[in-house]
Amino acid sequence: MSAWIVDRDHLDLLLTAAIDWDVITADQADGTGRMLWKENLASVTYRYPHDRDGGRPAPHGFRDRDVDTYQYRPYPGRLDPDVVEAAAASLRYQSCEHPGWKDSPAARWVNHLHQLAVDRVPAYLAEHGPVDPRRQRRGETGWYTLTDLAGHQRIVSGDGWNVPDRDVLHRAAALRTGATP
Repeated sequence: MSAWIVDRDHLDLLLTAAIDWDVITADQADGTGRMLWKENLASVTYRYPHDRDGGRPAPHGFRDRDVDTYQYRPYPGRLDPDVVEAAAASLRYQSCEHPGWKDSPAARWVNHLHQLAVDRVPAYLAEHGPVDPRRQRRGETGWYTLTDLAGHQRIVSGDGWNVPDRDVLHRAAALRTGATP
């Protein structure tokens, strides 16, 4: 496995969903973000014990002390549970390398948010339609078709794995077949 430290936008996206879905209050967002980032850092530190502060797989300029300075910024756009599901799965994947993850409050929190996102997908699809990856601009790969071993296809958000910028939800909304951004 590999692991990297997610960036602030990734946490902002997850915390925006958590506030909107009544998992936490806005007053709890900074502390929750710091908890999540500390677990993420612990995982990467455990996975790559020879890497040092400033040299870990992380956002440009990231330093270990940054996990103590996280401050929540609300994410713009309509919350797409497909994107939140992918982002929660990504954070879980990036944070699960160290032995303490499985029983940590961060693991419980991320797993709970992930399940809430999964549970919201059907209603969101019914209201806004599925994503059509063919509607992406040339060179964009945020959404793609995944075919499993049984030949079943589903559309998945690759954007959520990296949360490349704060426009991820606007792009997702624009690709929904029944949606207008």
